Amino acid sequence: MTQGLIILADDSYKPQPWQSMLFYWAIIAFGVLVNTVVSSWLPAFEAMILVLHVLGFFAIILPLLVLGPHAPASQVFQLFINSGNWPTMGVSWFVGLLGNVYAFFGADGAIHMAEEIQNAAKVVPKAIMASIVLNGLMGFGMCLTLLFVIGDIDAALNSKTKFPFIEIFFQAVQNLAGASIMTSIVIALSLCATVGIVASSSRQLWAFSRDQAVPGWRYLQRVHPQSSVPIYSVTVTTTIAILLSLIVLGSSTAFNDVVSLSVVGLFGSYLIVAILLFYRRARGDIKPYEVSSSYDLSNVPGAPLVWGPWRIPGFMGFITNGFAIIYLTIIFFFVMWPPDSKPTAVTMNYSCLMFGATMIFSVAYYFTHASKVYKGPVIQVRQSD
Repeated sequence: MTQGLIILADDSYKPQPWQSMLFYWAIIAFGVLVNTVVSSWLPAFEAMILVLHVLGFFAIILPLLVLGPHAPASQVFQLFINSGNWPTMGVSWFVGLLGNVYAFFGADGAIHMAEEIQNAAKVVPKAIMASIVLNGLMGFGMCLTLLFVIGDIDAALNSKTKFPFIEIFFQAVQNLAGASIMTSIVIALSLCATVGIVASSSRQLWAFSRDQAVPGWRYLQRVHPQSSVPIYSVTVTTTIAILLSLIVLGSSTAFNDVVSLSVVGLFGSYLIVAILLFYRRARGDIKPYEVSSSYDLSNVPGAPLVWGPWRIPGFMGFITNGFAIIYLTIIFFFVMWPPDSKPTAVTMNYSCLMFGATMIFSVAYYFTHASKVYKGPVIQVRQSD
């Protein structure tokens, strides 16, 4: 995205793979800095991001609405383009869902920080729902705005910047400085999002390490005595990301294939959870929540399943879980399709290959080693000397 901004300012610029890798490293370094060196500032930093997020929304949408072209409503709501040459518009629509599902990435990020949050059973669900409502309304408004001011669709899709939204910004304001500022806001917000990604992914690795579920768990479960930050987990998480970035030096297609695994992996894991919850709900295995519960332990192996204080009860809960399963199944299936009906080696979607290889490794690791040490979530942790 940063290279796209440079191209917007200087169309003679030719981005090189090694430059992309260095930009990638700089972004990761920023995320690590905030999560380790100045970790005490993380809550304040996240609050600042929220303010920047809301202000940035208006800083982008207002110039688009005021200065941009305005397409008729018939074009926005009735025009469909099958640029992938699929046999039907319906198939094209389902394949095109891939771009939209990225908007749901990170919606569950607060869950990974739950052990560092007071009264997490209530605070985390409220944070997730508030985030979905706020970003859903803002995202829908931005989506409609872009559709009305998109201008020349072919020019946007074939932009030298490789990012259609940058071309849409420029077409709308017809000013290089204005389009650059608007693009910089998106880049800044994406940079800030890396901080949350590093925090949630490292905590997730730390939690699995504490439960003895990953290789090297004895070291990865350790936290810094002063900051309480899982330094080893942060280090391993970012090191793996840096090593994966080296792939771009040989092939950007291969790098994108590795990155695409995140979509399949995340939505596949969501699907498993949704199915199990629907199954347990249908069987009536989950006991009602009580403020003064008589259960010493719950929701761990050997203990009863108990609802938390935040849930959708009754029939509406079944409807919600059922919709989630249907939606996730559709996404999980079509996310592995290539963008074009006649893919080449460059445009082919290798998500199915990456997902299959990862599953084979995970299953083999579980049966050969993990099943012997992993006994479920750790309930009590003894502090090491």
